[in-house]
Amino acid sequence: MADMTRPERKQRGLPVALLVAACCSFLLVAAAILLTPIWPFEFKDNALPTRQEKQGVPSAALQKTFRLEVPTGARDTSYLVVPGDGSAESDQDLYLRFRTTPAGLKQFLTSLDRTTGDLTAGNVVLDQDDIDSVDLPWKIGTKGRLAGLYADIPEQGDRAGAARVTVDETDASAPLVYAHVTV
Repeated sequence: MADMTRPERKQRGLPVALLVAACCSFLLVAAAILLTPIWPFEFKDNALPTRQEKQGVPSAALQKTFRLEVPTGARDTSYLVVPGDGSAESDQDLYLRFRTTPAGLKQFLTSLDRTTGDLTAGNVVLDQDDIDSVDLPWKIGTKGRLAGLYADIPEQGDRAGAARVTVDETDASAPLVYAHVTV
């Protein structure tokens, strides 16, 4: 009778061990990726990027678009442009804050076809709620000498605009101007 026993297998050794280790590593990495919780990532309800104010004077093109003139020598200047929704009827908004001189204030108001005499004392036209609605960090004081005005901006093409201005004249030599212009 023939020997039916199986011949001894050779030891497979190192190549099999490496293959098993590689497969286990791959499975651990895949499991870690699939089981990573989503909670560290912050998802926002809206897909729009967060708006942030920009430091400095708006470009000449922006000043022309909003039909105003930031006075020469204005300091502590920052602004935020809030674009419309893209439709033909949508408006763009510019929020602007700067510190200037009395002559600079006069120059700014002149660009809106107004004078310093048009400012109404105690009239806070652009208030803290307006500023907070667009998440700006500005704080309009409630104490001090505040004055404000509304201004219609002349038509350019088929678009007219409006401006709301509040001026903090607590420091008369360096008034702080807040403006919201819509075109």
